[in-house]
Amino acid sequence: MFDTVIHDVYYLSFAMILVLVLGGGIIAVTSKSLIYCFFGLVSSLLGVAGLYYNLGSPLVAVMQIMIYIGAVCVAIAFGISLTRKTEDEGVKPPDIKAAIPVVLVTAMLGSTLKGLEGRHIVASAHKADESLIGWMLLKEYLLPFEIISILLTVAVIGAVTIALINRRIG
Repeated sequence: MFDTVIHDVYYLSFAMILVLVLGGGIIAVTSKSLIYCFFGLVSSLLGVAGLYYNLGSPLVAVMQIMIYIGAVCVAIAFGISLTRKTEDEGVKPPDIKAAIPVVLVTAMLGSTLKGLEGRHIVASAHKADESLIGWMLLKEYLLPFEIISILLTVAVIGAVTIALINRRIG
């Protein structure tokens, strides 16, 4: 009895996260407003982190949040806020034709999951040893990791500088 409840909760949480990923992807693709596209991207990436966590990899989920939402999406938000003009502010209707690839990929994913339905593929319960990854990031690959973070910081500062110069000129 208890196993079936846990099994049902697992599939319900997977379905809710999948709706978050697909809904965010559809909003990001079909919306003509940059703000809606941005929030669609953020929700989709957050859903992907939820999928990683649901599949038994919390380290990859946290890295997904830190790198893609915490760094890339913040850089995109700075770019949007510094380069938008006042005439871009309105809410525009979504473009339905842009959702066709999303619907096709969703149909392919659904048919694949339907084909795997009888095979009972569920995330394994064993705990992966993530200490080796942390050890390598802090010891062996510390210099490349720090160089990449400095490069991203310089790129964001450069983008902000260029946007401010173009705003003063234009």
